[in-house]
Amino acid sequence: MFAKTVIEAIDPQKNSITWNAIEGNLLDLYNSFVVITSSEHQWITYALVYEKKTEDTPEPLAILDYCIGVIKDVEGHLLKN
Repeated sequence: MFAKTVIEAIDPQKNSITWNAIEGNLLDLYNSFVVITSSEHQWITYALVYEKKTEDTPEPLAILDYCIGVIKDVEGHLLKN
């Protein structure tokens, strides 16, 4: 999947960043796709907000799997230090 995103919002109080997909083949499957990340203490939360084009459109599990991989890579890097 390919998606070009823009940062839509940054909220320093909530340690939150919101990305909005504006281009890419991701939008062939979804009318809209937004990723919201926030952090609190040692927790990171990813929220995927999307609107499917059809009922047959699959859930974005590959993107969720990618997010989990990024989290594991960052965790591995931080635990080395």
